[in-house]
Amino acid sequence: MAEKAEEINPQIFWPSILAYRWTGRLEESIAIAQRIPIANSFYSVYIRHLYLAILYSELGRFEEARTEASKLLKLAPGFSVDVWGERVPYKNPSQAERDMAALRKAGLK
Repeated sequence: MAEKAEEINPQIFWPSILAYRWTGRLEESIAIAQRIPIANSFYSVYIRHLYLAILYSELGRFEEARTEASKLLKLAPGFSVDVWGERVPYKNPSQAERDMAALRKAGLK
């Protein structure tokens, strides 16, 4: 379904990123996030850097995770892991906690 959503609207990347991630296909999730154009909307670029930081962190690729975290902070200098965690729309709180831990490993506070 995520692939169909992206097919219908190529500007919507996050369903595919999450679908691959949550099924353990992290490298495919990274490939999708890397396809998000840098010149795209603020939200899309924000999602790109946010999820790449999480994904790289989960794979233990901390240097790449920190690079993405740095790019995220340039876009959103006031970014806070705790505030993001409170607002993330996951139904499963443990997933939000996992993401927050990955973002902290990427160097975000």
